[in-house]
Amino acid sequence: MRQFHASSFTYLANLLVQCTCACCVLTQPARAEPASPNAGPGQVLLNGSLGQLIKVPSNAVPANLLPPPGIGLEYQVPQPTRGTQVPEPVQQRLKEAQQKQTGPELFPAAQPSLMPYLGSNDELGNTAIRPDPLIPSMPWDVLMQRVKYELSQYGLRYSLKQTVTVMTMTDVKQGNDYLAFYTLDLPSKLALYSTAGGSSAGWLSSKIEYKTGLDNAGDSQSPKSNLGTLTAPANIYSKVNGVRLPELAWQQSLFDGRLVGVAGGVDQGNYFDANTYANSGRGQYLNSALVNSMVLPLSAYNLGGNLQWQPLPDCYAMLGYSVGQAPAGQLPWKDFSWNHWSLLGEIGFAPKNVLGLGPGVYRIQPFVAQVTGMAQTTYSFTPSGSTNSTSVTLNSPTNSPVQAGLCFNLQQQLGLDSRFGWFGRFGFGGELVSAGAAAQAGTGLGMRGPLEYAGLFPSRKNDVVGIGFVWSQPSWSSSGPAYHNEYMLEAGYVLQLTPFARLQPDLQVVWNPAYNPNASHALVFQLQLD
Repeated sequence: MRQFHASSFTYLANLLVQCTCACCVLTQPARAEPASPNAGPGQVLLNGSLGQLIKVPSNAVPANLLPPPGIGLEYQVPQPTRGTQVPEPVQQRLKEAQQKQTGPELFPAAQPSLMPYLGSNDELGNTAIRPDPLIPSMPWDVLMQRVKYELSQYGLRYSLKQTVTVMTMTDVKQGNDYLAFYTLDLPSKLALYSTAGGSSAGWLSSKIEYKTGLDNAGDSQSPKSNLGTLTAPANIYSKVNGVRLPELAWQQSLFDGRLVGVAGGVDQGNYFDANTYANSGRGQYLNSALVNSMVLPLSAYNLGGNLQWQPLPDCYAMLGYSVGQAPAGQLPWKDFSWNHWSLLGEIGFAPKNVLGLGPGVYRIQPFVAQVTGMAQTTYSFTPSGSTNSTSVTLNSPTNSPVQAGLCFNLQQQLGLDSRFGWFGRFGFGGELVSAGAAAQAGTGLGMRGPLEYAGLFPSRKNDVVGIGFVWSQPSWSSSGPAYHNEYMLEAGYVLQLTPFARLQPDLQVVWNPAYNPNASHALVFQLQLD
């Protein structure tokens, strides 16, 4: 098993060396240009590592990665960065495409009209390539991007994300001190109809996930349980192998995208608690507490609804309801109970410029919830004719009291042209209904292009380095925590390897792992290919 562990790191290291060598023989792309207020006809719109829009001249992008002539750049839309306003040049391009639709259409090519913040959460674009890669293009990039362009002309937009992760840990409580696994995440939006100009539209929203271990330990063990921590070192890891379906729902927009509703099997994490700098275990922070709040009960795999309203460009509100307690990988009516539910709210203010620092988003997230569990009752009795008592323990369903909580999710660019971005998540809630932490505070700082800024590698404009810190207090647990205050520090670097792929080394230090009485700290190193 240790031989596999070493070979896994060797494989990724060899891949990086081969890709670097390939870079020497491939043509270097021209430099990306900062975004201006309007989109030019010969420009490709791409998103940078910290959500900034980057305009790239079409002649600086390999020709086989551009939209084919039958589609054209007027329909090229970058994948939105969650948790921020859709940039004005992208809005302009979307509006021009929508205006070409003069009547109702089935499977429309143009994305529905949506307000700027809702558009970043409810759509996926049709462009996966990213700017300033180490290697300008790889053979499989062409096919992957061409398929996305073609399918978007029939209303299908998706984001296929895959990872190979190898990790090693110290001071484990149980199991192996190394794990390796593969994951897949496939959210999609299939637009079924749209009225003239995209003012009203309906589409099918879905999300498919898959996970498998690359050895027996990766199949059956969890980094969180092996370490005995409250936070999960790898947020994308799942204890359920195989295929899962967190969301399958109908989505409807009205009033030019000011109002959007979702109903069906809803993954509330697709809509709530978004953050531009820390919201994905693929290309951002890997620890679960830096991806989503562990206080906020973000239900998935269950029935529910979500209502989003953005009356003004800088303000929005959301309300989400979920019911049921289906586990991952099961149908939503598995173990269904009306007494297991959550009601979430989010009010956000998203100004374009805060005190001269640039764009920021400030969110308040109240919630109430109730959960259903099993209570153990022990009965003692003495059988007739015996002098010895006998005990019998029975499990019976029980409902927790309704409990509430309050969370905050903040992000701020640190200067109009700054390469730095700050974020923070803070919250507290009822111990029985929160998502693992009764109270939690997490914050971090990201920097775009650190090697370029230091003058060490001028072409690394879109790489990003980040550092984050989390303090957590565990929710109620029948096992009882060994420590009531867990601390975690994470530092990582994201290298834009190709237009589609990123290599991500990551180091985490955990102090007082909540459920590991035998360790005062633990180290976790991960190498992830996204």
